[in-house]
Amino acid sequence: MSVSDDVLNSLVKFLSPEARADVKTLACNSVAQLTGTPEGLQLLSSRPDVLKAVVRLVHNTDTSAVSEALTTLINLSAEETGCKALLDLMELCVVDEMIKCIKNKDHPHADLACGVLANLSKPRALCQKVLDQLNLGSNRLEELTRIFCQMDYNKKGANLHRLASMITNISQLKNGRKLIMDKNGFVLNRLLPFVTCKESVDRRYAAVATLHNCCFDKASHEWLLGEEVEVTGRLLLPLAGPDTFTLEENDKLPLDLQYLPNDKTREPEPNIRRLLLEALMQLCVTRHGRESLREQNVYLVLREHHKWETDHHCLMLNEDVVNLLIRTEDEIGADDLSSVEVSDDMAKKFTAQDEHYLAGGNT
Repeated sequence: MSVSDDVLNSLVKFLSPEARADVKTLACNSVAQLTGTPEGLQLLSSRPDVLKAVVRLVHNTDTSAVSEALTTLINLSAEETGCKALLDLMELCVVDEMIKCIKNKDHPHADLACGVLANLSKPRALCQKVLDQLNLGSNRLEELTRIFCQMDYNKKGANLHRLASMITNISQLKNGRKLIMDKNGFVLNRLLPFVTCKESVDRRYAAVATLHNCCFDKASHEWLLGEEVEVTGRLLLPLAGPDTFTLEENDKLPLDLQYLPNDKTREPEPNIRRLLLEALMQLCVTRHGRESLREQNVYLVLREHHKWETDHHCLMLNEDVVNLLIRTEDEIGADDLSSVEVSDDMAKKFTAQDEHYLAGGNT
């Protein structure tokens, strides 16, 4: 048996719930240090007994040990190797244990548990495994969404912001989007108000990113654009400013964008604005989407946004959407743009133009 194995065997004993609080904390800290190197991470990944001992401490009565255990799990799940080892644990489901922490209103370190779930679901190859484990319980995604939407749910000061990141990660999967957009559920509709959440940029980003991913599902465009979701207004509102339009122009805008106050500000984060514009671009893929956006005077908001925008990528995306909206369907020549093949020569030309534009050149 190697020295490393001897040390790890000792750590398992020190991580037991019966060990002294200071010993458990030091043992967790030692495991956390091992996650700092590829060799240490590989070693821990081969020792499920150590990983189980750490996971079992997340509900311990000693809060310092709980904090160290969850921090260790954050470090482990930051790398795909660690994620896989945690998700492969037998007789102990790490997803279940994190959900228990989050559901416990009095858990002082629920934010760390949210971070573990966000990390575990980040690698696309492993996200399905997280979703499968979530689905083992009835409506657990809806339950977590309901908890996330209660800003004061946790009584110990945890804000649960990173729970949104897990939902966003799940929206990368086709069956994940199906759950999020379940018409008999409420996951997407509960997330929509956070598109303009001023309290947390993390929540705002995750809500927009989830909506952005859902817009890639062409089969759901009609529902998204309809009265149940009214996605157009949701995507445009963060891009709108204190713009002045005529009575006729205002009447054609989505209700939430009519007669905005003089102190209305636009989304300050360029990464979020890019997602909003990319989502609008996805809605333009189908003829139904383009016609719906035209009917709602989307061009007016994008025109004013273009005057204000300074990010090159956002400007380019804005122009791409506008170019589709101002053209007639006869000029576009295809109901579904995703079925249009682009020649290699044209693809290279577009790529070169985009690179030039993003470098700050004139189009």
